[in-house]
Amino acid sequence: MRNLLSELRRRNILRIAAAYALSSWILIEAGSVLLPTFGASERFFQVYVVLVIAGFSAAVIFAWIFEWTPEGVKVDRPDAVAAPRAPQPRHRLNYVIIALLAVALTVSISLNLTETAADDPAAAPRSIAVLPFESRGGDAGNTLFADGIHDDLLTRLANIRALKVISRTSVMEYRDTALNVRQIGEALGVESVLQGSVQRIGDNVRVNLQLINAATDEYLWARTYDRSLTLENIFAIQSEISEAVAAALETTLSPDEQRRMTAMPTDDLRAYRLYKEGRQNLYRRQLETLREARRQFAEAVALDPEYAEAHAALAESVLLLWNNHRAIAQDEAFAATEASLERALELDPDLADAHAILGLLKHMQWEDDRTGSENAVAEAAFRRAIELNPNHASAWMWFASLRNEEERLDEATELYQRAMELDPLARIPYANLPLIYAKRGQDRAAMDLWLEAVRIHSDWPIVHQYIAVHLWGLGRLDEAYAWYMKAQQLTDDPLAGGNVDIGVLVDLGELDKAAAALDKFPETHLLAPTVAGYKALLAGDYGRAKTHFVRLIEEKELPADLLYDLASDSALLAGDFETASRFALAADPLLGGDTAQAVDRQTARNAVKLAYIHLQEGRGQEASRLLNEALEAIRGLPRLGTFGFGIRDVQIYALLGRREDALNAFREALDAGFRGSVMFDGWPLELDPYLGSIRGEPRFQAMVAELDAQVEVMRNRLFEAEAAGNFESLRSRAETI
Repeated sequence: MRNLLSELRRRNILRIAAAYALSSWILIEAGSVLLPTFGASERFFQVYVVLVIAGFSAAVIFAWIFEWTPEGVKVDRPDAVAAPRAPQPRHRLNYVIIALLAVALTVSISLNLTETAADDPAAAPRSIAVLPFESRGGDAGNTLFADGIHDDLLTRLANIRALKVISRTSVMEYRDTALNVRQIGEALGVESVLQGSVQRIGDNVRVNLQLINAATDEYLWARTYDRSLTLENIFAIQSEISEAVAAALETTLSPDEQRRMTAMPTDDLRAYRLYKEGRQNLYRRQLETLREARRQFAEAVALDPEYAEAHAALAESVLLLWNNHRAIAQDEAFAATEASLERALELDPDLADAHAILGLLKHMQWEDDRTGSENAVAEAAFRRAIELNPNHASAWMWFASLRNEEERLDEATELYQRAMELDPLARIPYANLPLIYAKRGQDRAAMDLWLEAVRIHSDWPIVHQYIAVHLWGLGRLDEAYAWYMKAQQLTDDPLAGGNVDIGVLVDLGELDKAAAALDKFPETHLLAPTVAGYKALLAGDYGRAKTHFVRLIEEKELPADLLYDLASDSALLAGDFETASRFALAADPLLGGDTAQAVDRQTARNAVKLAYIHLQEGRGQEASRLLNEALEAIRGLPRLGTFGFGIRDVQIYALLGRREDALNAFREALDAGFRGSVMFDGWPLELDPYLGSIRGEPRFQAMVAELDAQVEVMRNRLFEAEAAGNFESLRSRAETI
């Protein structure tokens, strides 16, 4: 035995065996992961393993017969045993074995980590779209019932962190669709689709469901649930379905998820029905539907005061009534929302909806005055909502809006993109994300996304309005008007288009047409009281306009924040500097007082106005400070577009007495496409009071004549399209930005 071991060592067989074993381990580990990637069958892998193992014998035999020498590989002759031998380079083989061991460990760890990541639901979440359930029953009540079960199921699945669940807004676009599952899966970016039907038969309910692989159109499973129609059974069905889907998609529920999956939010059937009806109204976001939703949620919590979800929904309906429609006073809205959220979170501290709405409330409170720590509270609330429900598209979207207001644009972009992954057909990100691109001066990216929204939601006036406003800001006046006209065709709301028509007509010098356009407001419209003031402005009667807007503010006929700039601008043009200053500070209170903050993007316009007033009052040092801060605030910002500063730098240089800089900046503005001041300043270029120091300069007058010639081309092009009744050629020019 001793001689055999000695001979094995002499012939390096033990080292060769160790080296081969390590190499085999590397090959088998790598093959187990890589071969299936290239479509290899299990049988092929089995043959592969057998061949690798069989090679072991060949390697041992080869090592017995041959030997490694400094001169190369030679046959190991038995008669050479007794002869003196040169030292063998065994240390080289040792190094090879050590290197192979390191490689084996590296490969093993890497592949296991890769497999773990692939198996980890948090690293690669399974994705599913739950299509609207078919209502098998002719009455509208059954459709509402089916939608309620669908909505509840979506909510339960969305709370599973290992799943990516497409939001309701997007899946509802596929109600009664003619598209097949593969097409839907590709459009929504999901691996699986759940579809089914709901039918009420007397006091019973039947739910038929099919879970389908979106790539292959193959059924993963099909189930039918028959229950008597009780609230307990409805929640039980939803829990069973959610658990079955999670199991079919190979996800494991955490104890918290399991607990929430089986929870009954209410035991009052009437409260539940009111809540579900209210949700349907809430989703529509219209003034009357939001009012009805608020009533229904209030009644639901009256029936069941411990219904946390209804309290949260009540808070959302109130907040949206103020934010979207200004249908209630701000103080009332904030107080009522806060009270409902406090109760909802007291009842269920882990209710994601409540945290998301709390974030929205705090965002609005911070946005209102830009002071305090509400933005930090909003951030914490959004993060908590997303932690509880990573599929909460609204939380991602509202969080993005907060980051946008904080000027943290990279983060806002990422958050909007995440919201769009979860809700690919949602409208709001398609409107708001391009605004971030516009804020950065990325006009092509902004327009591309808006035009994509037009293709997806061709009947949506808001996106047409955003395009119109941006084109107006870019100086493309005729195209802006054409998009405004399209927005008007899609709605009965005279505000659709953002009054672009009036502003564009003023920039085009068509003041009579602008005045006539004001008559579009019906007497019952929210902004109808402003019409007389606007007409006074167009007529050049600035004193009367000032008096009118100030009266509206004092009598509180309209929200004051809609009127501050109108009152201030009218007063400035009328020479009433005290009133102009008062309302400029009301619009931007951060510019006044002992704690006045530095000028920023939002406050630059009123900072220049206040500086002009200070100059008229002989307060040159204070004016100079504001002007220099405003100049610094706009540095690096886009000149044109929705968030452009127009000729703000020209105005600042002119007021500072830097006439050459002002003229050079005006040249830059014209070359960039500047064609009118109304969007940026509220008045036409010829009325701009800040340009007095350069208005008589021949160079300035020549550039104004050049601008007028460009405007005349657009005016003629617009009126030709209007006479032909076809604005499509003008709208199509948006593709050329």
